[in-house]
Amino acid sequence: MKLNLLPTSVSKAGAATGMWFVAAILAVVGILGCVGLIGMSQQALASAKSDAEGKMKAAVDAKATADQADAQIATAAVINRNQKLSEAMIEHNSKYVDLYSKVLGHVPAYYRLDSIAATPNGPQTTVTLTGYIETFRQYADLSIALWKIPGVLSVNRAGYTVTDPVVQNLSELDQVGSAVKPGETALPSDPLERLDAMIARAGSAPRGYLNQGNFGSNTVTARGAMPGYSPVTMTVVLSDNVQTPDPRATIAAAGGAGGTASAPNGFGGVAGPVAGSGRDDE
Repeated sequence: MKLNLLPTSVSKAGAATGMWFVAAILAVVGILGCVGLIGMSQQALASAKSDAEGKMKAAVDAKATADQADAQIATAAVINRNQKLSEAMIEHNSKYVDLYSKVLGHVPAYYRLDSIAATPNGPQTTVTLTGYIETFRQYADLSIALWKIPGVLSVNRAGYTVTDPVVQNLSELDQVGSAVKPGETALPSDPLERLDAMIARAGSAPRGYLNQGNFGSNTVTARGAMPGYSPVTMTVVLSDNVQTPDPRATIAAAGGAGGTASAPNGFGGVAGPVAGSGRDDE
């Protein structure tokens, strides 16, 4: 049998000594790590300052170049603005002609056109056509034809008068249901009475030169609707922009005559022509 004759305090003192040794080693490692991190941070800071100082000259040169470019653009702003305004006004000369050519290319032959007018409405344009057609089928087909115009937004129609015969309700006088035109009375069902009614209707009908729609007149005047035709107005809204450039607003927006234009659209930008209300007298 082996007996442990050492006291308990001796064994605990040995364990405490080992713990102190380990703590001292950890403290030394921590101090060395902190010193190393401080050194690396100082080295990185010095490197960053060196790079910033090296790029500072390039930044100063770029700023000087930008300032010089702004000065040159400011001196040429008036010429640039006037040139753009002149180009926009010259380009506007053909806008109405091109718009009318595009619209008339889709107007069918059965629509006898009397007038066409275009009215700017902001970035859109309203084109109003007046003319004459004969049948309700043409009235429907005309809308379909105008919907084929490139850039069309809406098509509205008005003015057609229905003149086709319709069958009215049966009455004591008309037991057959004959077709009559709007405004006419029904014909009797009895053959003899019908014959007398048709003779009376023919006798009261207008005869000779009627001068309807100014057709047959020797004077040079506008021709209206022929017999059996109806005046029809078509209103077409297109995405075309035909606004007239406004020289006065363009110069005023740039600071008056002889002034320099601002740069509202970013670095180096020059104000362009301002669109007017669409009037041709501007």
